[in-house]
Amino acid sequence: MTDIALDLSSPRGARRSRASQVILLTVALLIGGSAVMLAHAYERPAPAAAPPSTMMEVGSASVTLAAAAPQWSAIEVAPAGPGEPHWSDPIPARIVVDESRTSRLGAPLAGRVTAVAVQRGARVRAGDPLFTVSSPSLAELRSEQAKARIERDSARITLDRTHALVDGQALPGKELLVAKQQLTEGELAVRLADQKLAALHVTAAGESSFTVTAPRDGVVVENSLAVGQSVDASTASLVAIADLSVVWVVADVFEANVGALAAGAQARVVAEGGGQIAGVVDQVSAIVDPDRHTIPVRVKLDNRDGALRPNAHVQLRVLDTSPAAVELPASAVISDGAASYVYLRDGDVLRRHTVTVGSAHAGKVSVLAGLSPGQAVVTHGAILLDNQIQLDN
Repeated sequence: MTDIALDLSSPRGARRSRASQVILLTVALLIGGSAVMLAHAYERPAPAAAPPSTMMEVGSASVTLAAAAPQWSAIEVAPAGPGEPHWSDPIPARIVVDESRTSRLGAPLAGRVTAVAVQRGARVRAGDPLFTVSSPSLAELRSEQAKARIERDSARITLDRTHALVDGQALPGKELLVAKQQLTEGELAVRLADQKLAALHVTAAGESSFTVTAPRDGVVVENSLAVGQSVDASTASLVAIADLSVVWVVADVFEANVGALAAGAQARVVAEGGGQIAGVVDQVSAIVDPDRHTIPVRVKLDNRDGALRPNAHVQLRVLDTSPAAVELPASAVISDGAASYVYLRDGDVLRRHTVTVGSAHAGKVSVLAGLSPGQAVVTHGAILLDNQIQLDN
């Protein structure tokens, strides 16, 4: 047999090769187009519908769980327990001076400060100089005093002379009465001038200067003075001196958390290092602080060792001996911002129930209204029930 070879180098062989390639390309295009058309016409069958769950039914404010529902593993139910006397959670507080043991001093006369003898935090004794003021008003008072004394002495001389003349019948007796009246008026003017100077409670520091002195032993807790500063009698307290052997601890408590708290309640002050100081509530303010919008609660503490320094931050705990009728774990109470509620169990139904709550302490919340001891409450997992209701409604 003779082998026949295709000679592609000849014109006829080249034409046959190109024809073969065209045929193969046409067949490939036909197969691809058919595949696209078949894919476009194909419809995927819908997934089989899941069978309806019979383990959980969700309402607008309740969830019903079958006894075998797996959700029970994440839920705990317990009877609501009665409240018991307890210490409050730590409340931020601050140490302040006892105002009944504090003297606040200003400038009794207008003038300019020429010297400041103390700084804030310094200890002073009664009579120690605090600050000196140069005051023209002091010179005027001294001038009035000198003038009153001169007029009084002159009235006394006039009275003696008049008395002699009346005795010698050189003047009528009524002149003696006039002279006596003038002396009385002069003595009153001197007494008034002396009282004006004595009321300043200052010591002289020259003809037109005075020095304000400490009225008591204590510590300078406020000082807003500077040399060259202008002062007058209407200026607010410039220096405050306090006896720190007793201090106040003041805590700002929100009105909703005050409850039955009253003077006489036991208290504990927790200092910076963790040490605790026993005390008694001295006052629960009858008004709300206009700046903090809270109610100040005050405890008075002995501080003879000076360990408690004004303006330091501490924490206050108060014993509540009149607790609410019901207490719940904090995890049992849900709040939407407008109201608080819990979930009560009634058989397989867990139903939302509105309550009124008070202060929290040690992971528990006081329930003031809406719940009685012994009712079955979801203590853990309430947030899961709440989320399920929100998802399904």
